[in-house]
Amino acid sequence: MSNQLKTLSNSQLETLISKSISEYLHEEVECNVHHTDNPNIDDVDQIGLGNKRTMTFKADLSYTESDRV
Repeated sequence: MSNQLKTLSNSQLETLISKSISEYLHEEVECNVHHTDNPNIDDVDQIGLGNKRTMTFKADLSYTESDRV
């Protein structure tokens, strides 16, 4: 299987993270992803040495609490 992490853009990560956290909190969450390692995968030379893939990034999450009871 190819490494699918390298195909994720910042906006795709933001969407995936905000959607998951929003569902968990039952609140609309905004996510801003930055500081991604480029490329978004370990060095190409290291790919064949194992199955583990890593990706590094910073995500800032924000939401406004509702007054729900």
